[in-house]
Amino acid sequence: MLKNRVIAITGAGRGIGKSLAEACKKEGYKVAICARSQKELDETLAELKKINELPCLAFKCDVTSESETKAFFEKVQKDLGPLYGLICAAGVYGHIGPFLESTFEEWEKALDINLKGTALSVHTAAPYFDKSASGRVILFSGGGQGPLPNFSAYAISKGGVWRMTETFGAELAQRNIFLNSIAPGAVNTKLLDELLEAGPDRVGKEFYEKSLAQREQGGTSPAKSAELALYLLSEKSTGLYGKTLSAVWDPYKDFTNLEKMSQSDIYQVRRVVDNQGNTRSK
Repeated sequence: MLKNRVIAITGAGRGIGKSLAEACKKEGYKVAICARSQKELDETLAELKKINELPCLAFKCDVTSESETKAFFEKVQKDLGPLYGLICAAGVYGHIGPFLESTFEEWEKALDINLKGTALSVHTAAPYFDKSASGRVILFSGGGQGPLPNFSAYAISKGGVWRMTETFGAELAQRNIFLNSIAPGAVNTKLLDELLEAGPDRVGKEFYEKSLAQREQGGTSPAKSAELALYLLSEKSTGLYGKTLSAVWDPYKDFTNLEKMSQSDIYQVRRVVDNQGNTRSK
């Protein structure tokens, strides 16, 4: 039963992570959340407790710290039970502006959180999964599908999550844990506020104006990511792994033959080649 299944969510103090936590609680999961801000955690936990009486917990944690991450999953197992699912929603833009105008220390912070923090969360959580049942892991890889000038740390770290999805997905499937990623679309979160605060000179005029229009028009609802996450957590997704799915565009509700799909190149990062392995030219 869902009420006996435990979902841990990183970066759940606000934004998409918070929406995911609320959706999972409404669906009937026990929910554990972590983030770096105690204030945001307290506020989110209070909202989760209003949804239903299922147990939930909040834990202050920096996902780049191995000791803090381990303490989080130990707390989850002690208070709620073994893991069924892990959602890695912690993420930042990092340096905004041309790469060569950043300090390298500032630039690499985004890689520490978005890439290292995601990998560390998966690695640390693995021993706490319920070995008697299949498990689920969901990463977030939005922004990694192409060049994104002036957001190089974000784009490169998220691009790494795409490859992480394929590689970890193939490995963890052998343990009956199915790992996939979500590309959430242009959601209005605190990251958008940070982008607009940076201004057009650092962001780039065209992208700034596009982002300004996004804020005014409301952006993509985080509910779309929550809906896809619930699908990936459900029995309907059993056998699907290593895929990066768009919460906005991909017809995941119509997927069939998931094991065959998992072994194909669809929804993955690939060069375009012909049957002989030659790169196709236009």
